[in-house]
Amino acid sequence: MSEGDPVGGFLLLGSALCAIGASLVVCYVIWMNTWEGWESWNARTGLDAERAEGERVFRRLERK
Repeated sequence: MSEGDPVGGFLLLGSALCAIGASLVVCYVIWMNTWEGWESWNARTGLDAERAEGERVFRRLERK
């Protein structure tokens, strides 16, 4: 039976973790450069609670 190389195994594991970490950092940087902020995202998706409440009040006033 041959035994594995523990140092080589740890180096391989470390290099795999570094590659995964680097790819996550790159994805995060790209996402941060394209992110417009919560306000514009909420307005674009229609999830802005304050704006939705204002529109409901406006529509209610229009009906009367």
